[in-house]
Amino acid sequence: MTKAAAFCKPMPDTTKETEQRNTMKKYSQRTLLYAIAAAGVAIGISLMTVLAQSVPQPVLSITSLGTNQFQIGITNGVTNALYELYWRPVLEDDPNNPWQMLTTNQTGQTSFWVDGGDYASMFFKAAIGTNYSGVWDFQLANPNDPSLGALAITIDSPTNGMVLQ
Repeated sequence: MTKAAAFCKPMPDTTKETEQRNTMKKYSQRTLLYAIAAAGVAIGISLMTVLAQSVPQPVLSITSLGTNQFQIGITNGVTNALYELYWRPVLEDDPNNPWQMLTTNQTGQTSFWVDGGDYASMFFKAAIGTNYSGVWDFQLANPNDPSLGALAITIDSPTNGMVLQ
């Protein structure tokens, strides 16, 4: 055998080296499979989150209709959504001026007419109505639990148990 051929020929493995190499291959394959599975789960959760958000957060546009009157439109509105429009006179987070519901809409309505004649400034935000049962969030006994239904008040006195709606 020539020296070059002897140099290129791999050395015979010992049994211990072969077992170590096979163990590393199995360990590497198992780690790779776990990594692929974890990536698949992460992608699946991300897709479910994106698909669950079928109603995008509303984006507003404001158009002046004349003195103190304007139209607020939801530019990315969808036909099966309910929207709530809120306002306040100052932009900063002020406990004396919390966000107040200005109006709600009918399903699919994306345009609101606003008369701002009483205020020097008005700031707006829109939210997706979270209750699709036909009762607006602000009319619920508890907006965080729509199963309680609409708020009803019973006055015991001076009336005789009459329920006001």
